[in-house]
Amino acid sequence: WSLMYIYNMADKDHPTVASAITLFKDKFGGEPNIAACAPGRVNLIGEHTDYCDGFVFPMALEEFTCVVGRKTDTGICRLVTASDQDKEDSYTEFSVKHGDLAQGEPAWANYVKGVMKHSPEVSGFDAAIATCVPIGGGLSSSAALEVSTHTFLDILRDGKSENTKEKALTCQKAEHTFANMPCGIMDQFISTFGQAGSALLIDCRSLTSEVAKIKDPNVVVFIANSNVTHKLSDSEYPKRKKACEDAVKVLNATYPEVKSLRDANMEQLEAVKGNMDEVTFRRARHVIGEIGRCTDAAKAFENSDYDAFGKLMIASHMSLKDDYEVSCKELDLLQSLAMEVKGVYGSRMTGGGFGGCTVTLAHASCKEELEAHIMKGYPKAKCFFTKPGDGARQINL
Repeated sequence: WSLMYIYNMADKDHPTVASAITLFKDKFGGEPNIAACAPGRVNLIGEHTDYCDGFVFPMALEEFTCVVGRKTDTGICRLVTASDQDKEDSYTEFSVKHGDLAQGEPAWANYVKGVMKHSPEVSGFDAAIATCVPIGGGLSSSAALEVSTHTFLDILRDGKSENTKEKALTCQKAEHTFANMPCGIMDQFISTFGQAGSALLIDCRSLTSEVAKIKDPNVVVFIANSNVTHKLSDSEYPKRKKACEDAVKVLNATYPEVKSLRDANMEQLEAVKGNMDEVTFRRARHVIGEIGRCTDAAKAFENSDYDAFGKLMIASHMSLKDDYEVSCKELDLLQSLAMEVKGVYGSRMTGGGFGGCTVTLAHASCKEELEAHIMKGYPKAKCFFTKPGDGARQINL
């Protein structure tokens, strides 16, 4: 199990929090007096459905991003990150005034700027950021940064922070406008509302959710990071979203009640197949099928039918590979390696795709064999077991 199992997520002695505090003291002098954290997430099933008003079934990770700092009256934000990936651009400073906030370099600071732009203005602050969420691994390190920043700013202004739908929507808007990523609401929602010990079935149209607890202590969640990173906004993600929108236009011409792919079924899609190109058809087929798989999987999960859940995970992976074409040879290898281990219920790529991670649901009895088999077949993988964690929160310093 990860270090999260030893330390409370809101514990100032947690190594990630401690590293942020040390970094703050080294860079700015003195002690920080405000701290907040928010988790990454792993989506168990329901991929590329959130921007189609569909259902998703993620869980918050125990791995998180934290922001520690203190308020100033300088009108300036001074930021430093502990991320190894940003060593050369680990520090930046800029005006906190809304009219001055704009995209720029370093790129990681755009997530902070975006949240600031869409939140009430502050007088200034110094802050240090640290994370144990793998960056670029499809585990929503960006949402963890956005939601932890929002929580930090709330405390800075108001002395407290509440987890609300508005917080999640503000962070989603920040990613749209300052990271050029037209993402759905899932990542920011689960980072805000995650519950320890549970996954959430999220309705991305109504922004409501149902809690599904992991009732069997012998069920484990295994993450395998391919260490193939991706920049989704520079890749195929926007093309997939547009294909879904194009499919809706064709469907809507015959079935006016179809406002998004959430409203369509396979029979309707087959009926209009001749009115769209083959690629658009396959993209829509994945989304419609995945929405159905997601709701079926949530029922299986609630009933502790992990065999059925695992089969749906496998079907999801194959659809993402063949119809949505967002997998890659590294993810396909990790998924197939996991399925070779007795005791594994199911495995699939998770996240936007084009690299990142696979998620595997397994019986605890095969933990050691599973990790060893993955590492033998794909030595550069970084693997860890995790549990569902809590959403955003204040850290008491």
